[in-house]
Amino acid sequence: MENVGNPTEPRNDGDDAGNDSADRKVRKILVDADRRDDEADIRDAESDKRAEAADLEAFLDTGETYRGHGERRAAALDRSHAKTDRESSAEDRAQLSKKDSPAAEE
Repeated sequence: MENVGNPTEPRNDGDDAGNDSADRKVRKILVDADRRDDEADIRDAESDKRAEAADLEAFLDTGETYRGHGERRAAALDRSHAKTDRESSAEDRAQLSKKDSPAAEE
């Protein structure tokens, strides 16, 4: 069985200059995907807090009409953007794995 090593470690196929550039590009894509996932997690947490606060305020305030729709809309938009970021990150990783698969080299 061939030892393939860690996929984030540079490979030495004889063309060090080309591989180094390709490896840097792959690492940048992975770092960007991780960053987008982290930002999506933060947006999700913040939107959950805002939605919960709006619901609590509406529940406790018996003298006013419910005004939580704006906060709920903002929270829903944040969740939508977070989902888009996660899908984009997953697509980037999938494209990289297709390039690295043995079938892609044939």
